[in-house]
Amino acid sequence: MIRFLNRLLRRTQAALVPLTSWPDGPGPAEVPLLADGMNPILRVADDWRLPRHETRTEVMARCGVLPDPIYNWPALVLTEAEPLPGALAPWTASAFQRIPPQFPISRFTALAWFEDDAHANLRRVADNLTASLGPTLVGQRWNTVVAAWRSGLAEVSLTAWPPEWQSQGLQNPSEDRDPRLRTACHVTLTTGFSLPLSAREREWVTSSVPLAFEGDVGTARMAQAGRLAPGETELEYVRDPEDLVDDRQRTLGLSADGEALIVVSDQLFVMPRTDILLLEVIRMTPAKGGGGSSLHAHCCTHATGADNQSVFLAQHSDPDGMTALGQELGERLGCLVEVSRYYPDC
Repeated sequence: MIRFLNRLLRRTQAALVPLTSWPDGPGPAEVPLLADGMNPILRVADDWRLPRHETRTEVMARCGVLPDPIYNWPALVLTEAEPLPGALAPWTASAFQRIPPQFPISRFTALAWFEDDAHANLRRVADNLTASLGPTLVGQRWNTVVAAWRSGLAEVSLTAWPPEWQSQGLQNPSEDRDPRLRTACHVTLTTGFSLPLSAREREWVTSSVPLAFEGDVGTARMAQAGRLAPGETELEYVRDPEDLVDDRQRTLGLSADGEALIVVSDQLFVMPRTDILLLEVIRMTPAKGGGGSSLHAHCCTHATGADNQSVFLAQHSDPDGMTALGQELGERLGCLVEVSRYYPDC
């Protein structure tokens, strides 16, 4: 009875928090390398037997693509990995066909549930991880409870959606099938994998000359300080910058020999000229949004579900602000440039 009353009190207090004043939540705890130089989050991944050293092709050949045990969408179901305490299903990885398969899986997900209380479930998982990664802050981010640890680019993040903080009337078929999902803790482990620079790529980066233009390199998300873990669809052209570039200084440039396009945004992108299929300028006129233009490079990819991989290069607040840069780059790289019609920024 006391446990029930405490849970009810927690929910009542949470429901009184004004929606407009919810904070952005705590940042991840920074975890130092272990004494042997090993990344502690990657050590945890190895303890859980997550196949971070195998390519996606190898894992798919061994495990196949199956319906996700919870959500039913196509997934890599990792039954050989060590399940979390309270796990609702085995660890999974995405089977999204736009992910190039020649690289190791760099994002693993799981769900844990102990009782019908989102706060308690997340704290139980956080307590279990504290022994390996140390303490971290648990806090509110908008309509979720969150906690995380980071070491280098590797990260473990926990997220739960307390039902009392959610909009009423929303339908989720997965939650209808398994009501425990409403209060489960979602666990994501990101390894931060990216390829090292080859000798030729290192020369391209060190010799690159930034282009002068009006506008911004990358998107607003890319403007955050510090480097982020690359997305799994980006791995063909993302490289580990080592100590060659300042990832807080966004630049767009060409290698000295003109054979590669170099972008420093939230990642270091290195795109050989021969891999760039075309450049695209997208033009948006003011509507609900303020309008503007963006420049994208469409590159070759080995992903089975994509014709190309698009890399966001630059943007401008003027609908025609990227056209001249796109045409100049097209001439210097010897590739096709497509300039879109004007779309309303709705």
